[in-house]
Amino acid sequence: MEEDGPAARALPVPHIVSPAVVRTRGRFAGRSPSILASSRDRFDSLTNDGDQGHGPQRSIEGWTILVSGVKEDVEEGDLHDVFSEFGRVKDLHLNLERRTGYAKGYALIEYESFEEAQAAIRAMNGSQLLTKTVYVDWAFSRGPIKNVTSTRPPRPRSRPPPRRLAALTPY
Repeated sequence: MEEDGPAARALPVPHIVSPAVVRTRGRFAGRSPSILASSRDRFDSLTNDGDQGHGPQRSIEGWTILVSGVKEDVEEGDLHDVFSEFGRVKDLHLNLERRTGYAKGYALIEYESFEEAQAAIRAMNGSQLLTKTVYVDWAFSRGPIKNVTSTRPPRPRSRPPPRRLAALTPY
């Protein structure tokens, strides 16, 4: 029996180039470094107007500073009163712990101009705020990330207990 029509025609079999199955792991496995380098040009990036140095970076809406070491029972009004002496506070964000309602220990304060934010950093960094020392610095900065090292020595580790010999155990 011969059938004429589309069912009679055989579908082409795909040609296998290599019988060995090549398995790779990772996102960029098997790609050459030149391809990876050229793909970086396709991504958007922020321009620094030719300034590649270190220093503060402006956020989208203004100049943001980070105040750390804030006392738990501080309120937004207290921070606003202190930091408004250096210029108009455009935005103030004080994160609160959900369970307790107390501050988490840091605040983000945004100023309109660089000079206002710089004055706040110079005046308040290392000063006392409600009997606690606060540290003030830029929230965003250009350049490489600083390697933060602790001033504390590492904790001493205790020795493990002595091992029991298998021959001495009663079971």
